[in-house]
Order: sequence, then structure tokens, then C-alpha cells
Amino acid sequence: MFQAIKTLNHPFLFVFFCFLTVLQAFADPIPKKDCSLLEPGVPSEFFLSRAINEQITAYKANNAKKSEVAKVSFESSISYLDKYHLCQKEKGIRPSSLSAELQAQNYLELGDTTKAWEWSELAKNESPELTKEIVILQMRVRLREQNLVKATEVLEKDLVLFPNDPDFLYLLGNLYFERKMWNQSLLYYTALSFVIERRDTSSKYKYITAKALGDLNYKLDYPKISIKHFNEYNSVYKNDMEVLFRLAQIYFVLGDFKQSKFYLEQIREKNLRDIDASHMLAEIYFLNARDVAPQFFQTLRGEKKIPKEGLITLLNQLVNGSTIGLEEKLKNFINANPARLTPRVALLELAEKNNSPSYHEFNAETAQYAYEYRQYVLALSILKRGYQKLTETEGQTELKVAYLEKISACQEMLGQWNHSILSMKEALALSTNLDKNLKLRFRLAYLYLQGNLKKEETSVGILSNTLQENPNPTHFYLRGLSYFQLGKYEESVKDYSQAIQMDPNNANFYFYRASAYDKLKQFEETESDLKKTISLNPNASNAMNYLGYLYAEKDKHPEEANTLLNKAISLEPDNPAYQDSLGWVYYRKKEFNLALLHLNFAASLALERGFEDPVIYEHLGDVYLAKKDPVNAVQFYKLSLAKDKQSTNKELVSKIKRVEKEISQ
Repeated sequence: MFQAIKTLNHPFLFVFFCFLTVLQAFADPIPKKDCSLLEPGVPSEFFLSRAINEQITAYKANNAKKSEVAKVSFESSISYLDKYHLCQKEKGIRPSSLSAELQAQNYLELGDTTKAWEWSELAKNESPELTKEIVILQMRVRLREQNLVKATEVLEKDLVLFPNDPDFLYLLGNLYFERKMWNQSLLYYTALSFVIERRDTSSKYKYITAKALGDLNYKLDYPKISIKHFNEYNSVYKNDMEVLFRLAQIYFVLGDFKQSKFYLEQIREKNLRDIDASHMLAEIYFLNARDVAPQFFQTLRGEKKIPKEGLITLLNQLVNGSTIGLEEKLKNFINANPARLTPRVALLELAEKNNSPSYHEFNAETAQYAYEYRQYVLALSILKRGYQKLTETEGQTELKVAYLEKISACQEMLGQWNHSILSMKEALALSTNLDKNLKLRFRLAYLYLQGNLKKEETSVGILSNTLQENPNPTHFYLRGLSYFQLGKYEESVKDYSQAIQMDPNNANFYFYRASAYDKLKQFEETESDLKKTISLNPNASNAMNYLGYLYAEKDKHPEEANTLLNKAISLEPDNPAYQDSLGWVYYRKKEFNLALLHLNFAASLALERGFEDPVIYEHLGDVYLAKKDPVNAVQFYKLSLAKDKQSTNKELVSKIKRVEKEISQ
């Protein structure tokens, strides 16, 4: 057998080689050209592959800080993509979304933003489904152009497609922060915080967001919310001196000197060289702990932290009992730094020690500054001390009235309603000036409407007596508000109408009358007054929101409702009620994704403010139900019911039962 195989058989070999030749012809036909720029048999994707490799090389070179190498590789990638697109064109094929996106990236890295934008637009148009990467690429192009406005617009335009995407929300929050548009920035960072809490608890943005929300709430005068976020950030980043100092500042502003000292002492422990924290502590000891202030100033002297001049130097002099030339120095410092409170307190103390005839003038001025800085406890203490000095002498009745009026105002701001009312009554009993007496009565009537006093009838009585003596539009307005709170809407309308008759250009009177008309189900009158409010005050966002929501509820003028609510939101983007209203308009227009976007904004903003609105949750349930998502719908309905202060909401209970039945089937 083996021998037979080794023996050559020429006729057999001839036939065998002929067979092989035919087989090879079938197996390897003559290769065709895929593109005029390529050798036969090489596909056009060769250029695409080379372009991708060059781009990868370029990014690696950038990371290694080899800019010239990167530049050459990006240019090479462009060249290969140009050839790839020419090959595709020969076959009648347009550039793909992927290749266009790659080309846009190349041009962006080379700084050619015009071509980068053109290619990104092509990528967007060719993509069967818009991707997050393309949108962020376009944002980067606008940023490279240093156009923050257009970069923001790029993201906001397509946000509805990525409503819970942390990258989108972070970028928008950051862009608005850079633009110093704090309310808009707060909106997006709050929404991001909402997403992190519910969907992405280990997010890379968690603590960045906490710090940003701390800053934003501080800037927008929500100090307690700011504290919450800064503390969340501080729980991980304990040595961030900037945040520790900001917490100290916030507590100082709130008048909580104990907590302010807590953070300032932390800074001193962590950084002995810190001057600002030491000097702020010195001010706190001077304002709030005079018995131990000398000891702390002695510590500062030992640490050589008493400067040669400035406020701390002046306070050190006063604390140590040396008053020579101090009054003039304090006055000069105040003239140069009129916004500072502590030197005014020092000057007041000096005036008291010297029995200055200007003491009461200094007292009123210092208390007013403390009040404006929301140092209500300090202001109250200053005023009570001054008032006590007056009671020790005869006369000066009107000055006593002025003191009591200011004391009442501080007590009001501290939520001490009954004390505030007593102070105001005492002022009224002393006052002999008719004009002053009328103003004090107005204030007293106003105070009876505050808190949970439930004294609306008392307020009505005071105002009714006052109006008999001196009809006044603001008194009619306040009595109208009292009637409104009592549920007497017809009487409320009458009083607002009287106020309008006396002062027809006051936008607020029309707005509140519209609220009363709405309670009486008088839509045309409500609509008319809200329109009048807006005509008198083009920035009346509350009236825009009210009217837009009414239109949505009644399925009237959908486009106008949309315009009104968008204008309201442009004025107050972080207002949860406005976001809820706009979400409801989109729901009525069956634009459910946009509805969810704005309703989720509303829910997150409400939580940020420390409350949960059952109306927002019910609206979210309605939208999910319309999107044929009964599971989420019933979840929000139940949440709404749990937060509803009404004892029973029969309509909502019925809705829940109906949806649960649908789920079970």
C-alpha cells in the first residue's frame, strides 16, 4: 500500500492537478476593489480601523502630556476618516453616526470647533437613537467655544431623553453655577441629589453634590438646608477648612454662637496658623461670652494673633479696659466698614460706660443692624437693655413706644408670637400719637394672623374698628386676608375690592382678590384679576403660575398656559409649585415624558425645602397611569394619601383601589 502511494502515476497526477486548479479558482476568485483608494480585497473599514487606532494613540499621548505626538495622531485619524468617507461615498453610503462622531472628536481636540460642530450634527442626524455621548460631545464643543449659554442649551434641549442621568444633571448644575445663576443651579443639583438618594447611592457625584447644595442654599438664604448638606459632605471630608469655616459663618448668622464656636475650634485644632477662625472666635467671645473674652484675647496675644491694627486690636483694647481714644477709633473703623456689626456693639458698650447722651441713638442703630443680619437674639438683648434704661427715668413715652415696637418685631422673627403681641399691646397702651397708633394696630392685627394662634376673628375686630376711624387700603387688604383665612370669601372679595378702589395700581390686591374669587368658583373674575396682576407687575410669577395652572385644570388655552408657566419658572426655577404646574400642563397635552421631568423636579425641590406635597405625588401617579405603568402609579397615589392632611380623600382612595384591581388582573 505504502509502496503504491510512492509510485508516480502520471495520468492520475495530471487529472489531480487540474482538479486543484479548478478548486482554487472557485475558492479564491480574483479579488475586487472595495474602494478606489484601496488595493483589491481590502475593505473600506480598514481606514475606519486605522482612524480609531490613531485616535486612541492620540488620547494616550495627551494623557502622557505629549501634545505634539497627540496632534499628529489626531490629524492622521482625520485623514483616515476622510478616506473612509470617500470610500463610502463611492458606494452611495453616507457617513455613519459612529464615524461622524469620531471625526467631531478629532476636530474638537485640534480646536476646530466649527468642523467639530458640523460633524457632531451629522452624527446626531445619522443616529437612529440619540445617544448621551453625542449630546455631551456637542456640549463640549460649545464649552471649547467658551459659550456657557449654548453649552447649557445643548443639554437642556435633550434632557427629557435622559431625565435621571447623573452626568446630565451634574453638568447642568455646574454650568449654571459657573454662570452664577444660583436658582437654576440649585434646581439641577437638587434633582441630582434626588436621583442619587433613590437610584445611585454610590454615585461619584454624591459628596460633590452635597457641597454644591451647601454653597447654593447658603447663597439663596436657606441656611438650615445649607447646614444639612455641608454636614453630609463634612462627614467624609472632615479636613476641608473652607466648609468648616462656612458652617461657622452660617451658625454665626443664625445667632447660634455655640455651634459656630464648635466649628471654629475644630479649625484651630487642625490648623494652628489659621487667623480667620481665631479672629471670628474672638468676635463671638466678645458678643456672647464677655466673662471669658479676656482669657481668649490673652490666648490670642500669646499666639501673636493680635494684629497691630484693625477690629481685633480695638476689641482687645476694650476687653482689657483701656478706652483712651477708643471711641474715635471705633467710629473711624465703622465709617470704613459700615457693614460690620461687632464694632457697633463695641461702640454701644463704650457709650453705655461713658453715659453718652447718644446712647439710645447708638442702641437703635446697633439693634437695627443686628436685626438686618438676623441676629434676632442679640438685637432683642440690645433693645431690652436700652428699654430698661428708659424705664428708670420719667417721660420719653414715644421713645419707649419705638423700643417696644422693635422688641415685638424681634420676638416675631423668633416665633415668640404671644410675647410679640404683648409687647405690641404695651406699645399701643403708651402711644398717644394717632398716626403711630393706627400703624401699631395694623401690626397687632397682622400678628394675630401668624403662627397657629387661630385669632383671625380678633384681627377682624381690630381692623374693623380701625377702618371706621381711618379707611385705609392696606387695612382693607389685611382684613380681606383675615376673612379669607376664616373661609369668608365673599367678605374677603369686598374688602379687596375696597382696597383696589382706593389703590387701583397695587398688583397684590388683585392677586389676593383672584384667590378669593377662585374659592367662590368664579373663573372669569379670577382670570381677569390674575391678568390684571400680571399687567401691573410683569414679574408676578405667582400670578403666572396660578393662571397657567387654572388653564391646565380647565383644559383652556394650553399654549398660553405653557407660556405663562415657562415664564414663571424662568423667574423662579427652584419653585416646586411652578414645576408641578408646568408638569401638569404637559400631562394635559399628553407629553408624558416632559410631565415626568418637571414633576420630578417639583418633588425633589419640595423635599429639599423640607416638605412633601401630596398634590405633586398624585400628579406623578396620574402621569405613570397614563404611561400604562400602574405599579409606579399606585406607589405615588399611596404616597400622596400618606402625606395628605385631609382625614379622608375619597377620590384618591377610589383611584388606588381601581389601579390595584387593574394590577391584580
